[in-house]
Formats: sequence, C-alpha cells, structure tokens
Amino acid sequence: MNAIKILCFLITVSELSVISMAAEVPLKRNSHQTADNQQGGAVVFFAARQGMLKDLLFNPVIFNQVLVNQGSGYDNNTGVFTVPLDGIYQFVFAAQLCRGDHNNLWAFMVNGVEKMICHAQVTGGDTTLNTCYFIEEMKKGVQIWITQFQGSCAWSSATSKTITFSGVLLVSRGTSMLGGKYGSCPLPNLSYRQQSSSAEKTISFSCVIITFQMILFLLN
Repeated sequence: MNAIKILCFLITVSELSVISMAAEVPLKRNSHQTADNQQGGAVVFFAARQGMLKDLLFNPVIFNQVLVNQGSGYDNNTGVFTVPLDGIYQFVFAAQLCRGDHNNLWAFMVNGVEKMICHAQVTGGDTTLNTCYFIEEMKKGVQIWITQFQGSCAWSSATSKTITFSGVLLVSRGTSMLGGKYGSCPLPNLSYRQQSSSAEKTISFSCVIITFQMILFLLN
C-alpha cells in the first residue's frame, strides 16, 4: 500500500468519524414547539386566615397566612389576588362555620362585582366546613377577593387552617396547565422522532457508500 492510498484511507476514516458524531447529535426541535413549551407559566396560591371571622362585614377578607404563592398574584396585605396571566382560573373558598344560629354569606368579588355567593347555615351546636368553587376566564390584571357579609361567622386557628382562599391557573393561551389542550390527553411528538429517524438512515447510508468506495480503491 503506497503513501497515497494510506493518506486516502486516513481521510476516509476521519470522514466516517465525523458522520458518526453527527448521528449522535439530536436534531433541534422546531422553533414554534419550543415557544409553545415556554408560553404561560404555573400560577397557584393557597392562603389561610387565623382567628375568627364573627358577625362583621369583611371586604375583603384578609388571609394572612400564605402557604403557596407561585406567580406572586396574591397580596396578603390586602387579601386581593391579581391575575398575572390570561387564562381560565379555579378559585376555592372554605370556612368552618361557627356553632350557633348564623346566616353565613360569602361572595367571590371580581373587580368589585359579586360573581358568586356562598351560603351555609347550621343550628345549635352543629358545625361544618363550607366549601365554594368558582371558575372563570380572566384577563391579566383582574382582581378577585372574598367578602364576608354581616352576620356570618367562621373560625380557624394557626394549625387547623379552616378558613382558606386558593386559586390555580387551569388553562393559559389554549394550553392546559394540567397537560394537553383544554384537558385532552397530550400526544407524543412524532414529528421530532420521524425527523431524527430519517436523518439517521441518511447518515448510515452515506457511511456504507464511503466504506464500499474505499474497499474498491484499496483493491485496485
């Protein structure tokens, strides 16, 4: 084997090494797929109030013990949650009713308007945990809080956490925060796999051709 054949052999080996390394590098996903994954963000808060809410008007009720506040939408100084992202939200208000005869009324307030009223009543020595749910599509900057009407009574302690206000962003820009599109099951990204598979086949075929040509050259 002369020097020229040796040189050609080394060049071919180098080409095959580069091609092999290229096959191991994953293809970059489409830019719109990356943007879709980065759109929106998790928004969730959970706050509790310590002490008793008895008979008086509280507008808003201030939940001063913040346990979760991802997205920084809830303000424990005012009791108001300000929507940080457009989307569909679910809010939950829960209150442990006081014993005795009380006409318990609370409301979800959205920008100062009563959107939903919660009513619960027990008599005598009975008590129960009243829970209300509210779901609505909201724009960024909308404010929501809880109002207690006069004559209502609820109680809580630092450990019981039986007066709470919470919310979560369910859907943002058409994408469910719980997975999938508006609650549908998310499908695997087949296009990325097909692109990767096609590229790998092309590279493998190129390696076979180069190897075959090198063998013929060395046999001459």
